[in-house]
Amino acid sequence: MQKEAQVTAFEGGQLRFLASGEKGREAVLALPLNRLLVKLVRVPAESDPAEFALPLLQAASPFPDDALTVSCETVSEDADGKVVLAAALPESAADDIGEALDAAKLNVVRIDSLALGQLRGIWSSLGEGRGRRLVLMKSPDCISLVVLDGDLPTAIRALTDETDIRREVMLSLLEAEDFGGAKKLEEIVVVEGEDKSDERGERDKSGEGSGETLGEQEVSCPSRHSCLSCQELASLAPLRRLTVGADAALVGVMERSADPAALNALPASWREVLEEARFKAKLFRYLAVACGLWVLAMGVLFGVPVAYGFMTDHQKGLSKQHARQYKAVKEMKAKVDLIHKYSDHARGALEIMKAVSDRLPEGVTLSSWTYRRDEGVRVSGDAETSESTYAFKDAMDAMTAGEDEDGEKIFNTVNLNGPNASKGGYRFDLDCGYQGEEEE
Repeated sequence: MQKEAQVTAFEGGQLRFLASGEKGREAVLALPLNRLLVKLVRVPAESDPAEFALPLLQAASPFPDDALTVSCETVSEDADGKVVLAAALPESAADDIGEALDAAKLNVVRIDSLALGQLRGIWSSLGEGRGRRLVLMKSPDCISLVVLDGDLPTAIRALTDETDIRREVMLSLLEAEDFGGAKKLEEIVVVEGEDKSDERGERDKSGEGSGETLGEQEVSCPSRHSCLSCQELASLAPLRRLTVGADAALVGVMERSADPAALNALPASWREVLEEARFKAKLFRYLAVACGLWVLAMGVLFGVPVAYGFMTDHQKGLSKQHARQYKAVKEMKAKVDLIHKYSDHARGALEIMKAVSDRLPEGVTLSSWTYRRDEGVRVSGDAETSESTYAFKDAMDAMTAGEDEDGEKIFNTVNLNGPNASKGGYRFDLDCGYQGEEEE
């Protein structure tokens, strides 16, 4: 059975649902026995059960022009063949069923017999039996008659005319003899729904009819007609009554639906409608998913640029704010540097002249002095010997590394041009560049 399929029965001209079942658009439909063509058929080993049973059900159909879809459920099997329960639903007799299903917006996935579901539900209550038993099951539409030889069904039919119950019972027993031979009828089991009438309640309170096995006077007739028929049945075999719940048959149908080998009398045209409905449902789901993906794609296509636009505008705003702050800090730093530059007398002309004069060796005379505050100083002079010139350069080099006695580090570079021999000594030029300022 489909996971989402619910179980429903068509009784008394309306649908009745299993209260505890699944809810959905698909349903397993249980029909009274009189709405189906049902027959026990002995099929040879080499024959297809559905093809073999088709002409038999077609001959019994009140609508000979209807194309039947036969379903078979194996009852027993041996080397010679098998006994199957063949069933089919004439579509011409199911117009009211189709209208009820359309009104409930249900699609049928399986069609089973309500009597077979009821039989499954009471199977444990029937107990073990090796002889022949007759089971009568009452529903609002008919009485279902099933003959059992032990656990094997040998006859099944529906009774709609309640006045002919004895005749139908005899026909069912004759049909059972064709399958299982002549056997004594050991028991008749009457299956009833729960009776909530006041009359029945009074009878139960008084103790009448409370025994499970009933005698001729305490039999409750499943057809609710005259006691004469009950007495006639009681004359055939002992009667026993079983009372079941209102949903017992539907529960049995639900259990049978889980078995893939169980009966399924769904007509071919109904199968096509079911496949079409499932296709439309899948198509709708796929279209819904496709529309969702399309909306998502459009959202990404148009939403991402918009989001990036907002994010870009936000970053641009932060960048402009940072640029203004950076410009303000840079201007402030330039002002501080300017103030620091003109307030630092360590590089003034007099201080540099003093530092150079203090390191001037003997025999060296300066002839020119060029001072640039931001660049350095250039001096030219005459020396008596070349060694004096180099000694003067070494003294100035010591100022670049801070290795002199004062530990000052003033110049960054010291370049000597010369010494060149001239009249009375040597001429030279010395370029001293200031140390580069550290950038923050």
